Parts: sequence; structure tokens; C-alpha cells
Amino acid sequence: MNNYNILVRVCERINCPGNYLNLVLSELSKLGVTEILSDGGVEFMGVRLLGKGQNSFVFKCRIDYDHYACKIRRFDSPRPNLLNEGNYLRLANSVGVGPRIIDYADNVLIMELINGLPIQKYVITASPGELRVILRDLLWQCRKLDSIGLAHNELSRPQDHIIINGSKAYIIDFESASLNSRVSNVAQLINALIMGKGFIQSRVRSVIGVNINFDELRNAIRRYKATRSNTDFIHILMLLNLG
Repeated sequence: MNNYNILVRVCERINCPGNYLNLVLSELSKLGVTEILSDGGVEFMGVRLLGKGQNSFVFKCRIDYDHYACKIRRFDSPRPNLLNEGNYLRLANSVGVGPRIIDYADNVLIMELINGLPIQKYVITASPGELRVILRDLLWQCRKLDSIGLAHNELSRPQDHIIINGSKAYIIDFESASLNSRVSNVAQLINALIMGKGFIQSRVRSVIGVNINFDELRNAIRRYKATRSNTDFIHILMLLNLG
């Protein structure tokens, strides 16, 4: 129990029901979690977290001698469990996208620990060459998700869902994902990072180094959404000078 004291402390301060806490502690034990740690960029109730949202807390955890990210469903979350998220992250992993999933249960999801910069900070600090590599990598990851009909559904807010570690981009948090072939991850990311208004979008467009014809790009995106073909995707990359 002592190794889970960080979680117990948080639960005490937000008045978690006892049956909820006992269930989570049981799942942590069954999944082999050795320790919950106070470590991360988010401060909450005197504890350091990797992340905090409406539906969950993300703690740094230890299994034997290795460290991972441990997502724990909040007792007051409207989502009944984390099973869908676990299933969708495993599906994303099958095409090389997302942090590697380790294991999951109803209320606990353990995955690879990704250290890095949120996309909005990376865009400001990266060199043009580095940023071009990351943009191309991200668009290809979105293409892979589109190819299996897995919609992330939150890429319109990339600042909360993309982390850059070195030369590798990670799309994280598949909490709102769904199997929906009508939604295009490629289109969502382009709208958010390139076509939108703001400093980040202006920086990305300047790095791309091309005067984008937005009407032509919108038409290309519409064609791609209809066909989901590699040919139409490559055409988008060419229009963005990322081919």
C-alpha cells in the first residue's frame, strides 16, 4: 500500500469513494504496478502529475525497474471505463502510432512514458529543418490512422495531444477516439497547425516556405477525404512542400 501512497493522498483530498479507491488499487496490483510516483509537469494538491483532465489523472509509475505513464480514471468521470481507450491505442500501435501500450483494465491504463515538448513549444524552438521533419512525420502518422478508419477526434487541439521527443512525434491520448471513416486525422491536423490563425500557424507556414494556395489545398483535402488514397495524400504533401 505504501507504494501507492501518492494516489491515496490525491484521493483523500478529492474525497474519492472508498470502493473506487480499493478497486483502483486492486487493478494497479494486478497489472504489476510497483509504485506510483509524484513526478511530472502538472501540480495538483501538492502532488506532481504527468497530466490531469476531466476524466483522468496521469501519474508516472514504476513496474519493477522501468518507468511508465499510468492513466487512472477519475471516480467522477462520465466515462464508464478506459477499455475503449486501451483498445483504440492498441489499434493505433498496430500501425506505429501513439505511445506503446503496456496493459490496461477498467480504471487503469499503462503505457510508454513519453518525455518531450508539447507541439506548441516545439514549433517555437525547433529549427526549420527539424520542424519540417516533424510535420511530415505527423502527417504520415495521421495518414496511417486514416487508413484504418481510426479517428483521434482531438487533433483540432494539437497542443494537448502531440509531444515531440527528439526527431519523433507522438500522438497521445486516444480517450475520445472512435472508428469513424468520415473523420480525417490528416484534415484535422492541417486545419489546426497550418490553416488556422495564430502565431503557431504563421510559424509553421513560414517554415514550410511556400505560398499556400488555400483553395487548392482545401480541394485537395476534400479529394483525399473522399478517396483516402496515397496518391491524393502525396498531392497534399507536395502542396505543402513536404513531399
